[in-house]
Amino acid sequence: QDALVYMGDLGLFHSLMFFFADGMCSMSKVFFDWGMLWLLASHYPHPVPASLQSIIVPSCFASLPYLIRARQCLIMYNVGRLKHDPKRYQHVLNAIKYSTSLFPLLVSAMQKTETGSKIGRPLEILLIVLLAINATYCLLWDIIMDWGMMQKPNAIIEQAFGHCTGMISTSEMKKQPSCLDLTLRPRLRFGTSLTLLVFFLDLFLRFSWTLRFCESYIFPSTDAYILCTEFLEVFRRAVWNLLRVEWEHIKQTGNAMKGNVHN
Repeated sequence: QDALVYMGDLGLFHSLMFFFADGMCSMSKVFFDWGMLWLLASHYPHPVPASLQSIIVPSCFASLPYLIRARQCLIMYNVGRLKHDPKRYQHVLNAIKYSTSLFPLLVSAMQKTETGSKIGRPLEILLIVLLAINATYCLLWDIIMDWGMMQKPNAIIEQAFGHCTGMISTSEMKKQPSCLDLTLRPRLRFGTSLTLLVFFLDLFLRFSWTLRFCESYIFPSTDAYILCTEFLEVFRRAVWNLLRVEWEHIKQTGNAMKGNVHN
């Protein structure tokens, strides 16, 4: 497994194993369906009883991608500790990010078995708070860590003050960088417009769970709502990959150039 996280002089990098594990996290609800299918098959021809024990199996299936990804982060932390990497703490923060996805799963599992009004309302409020924390944490991680943007926006703006053209580059000012480009990231291979489009798509789709507030008005059934949110998450992951792969390529290219200079 160490061979997957080393690449000669390039050092540590996110391998295809991590890339696919991130994709699995977007399919958590699919894993839940697989768990429910296994549960239905195990009880056939009798119906599955509505109990907390019955929801544990599909919930465990749904949590598998997050547990796998969190474990990978801890492995990367240990590798960084052995290499005395000063940024190894970032892997712990990443593991915490995936851990915040587990708490909504637990509360949601309890909701499916608790029908009483006394505990139902507090569980709903708790679930909304946990979903908001998770979505905000993940969104900030997307922007700062996965895409390499807005890490030091104030410093970039101060450094670029007086040298940038404006918020959006025009055809007449192509040779000069825009303040927005410098604030997001010095190098934007997809351009400012497409980068901003992906940025706002990720922002809105990270909070697609808020559709639960108008579920009865938009969707004909709960199954339709779940299917829609699954498609939205897969689409979000697809556009997220554009900037994620772009940033990884920029980092690896920069590391390779540094290695050639030292050699």
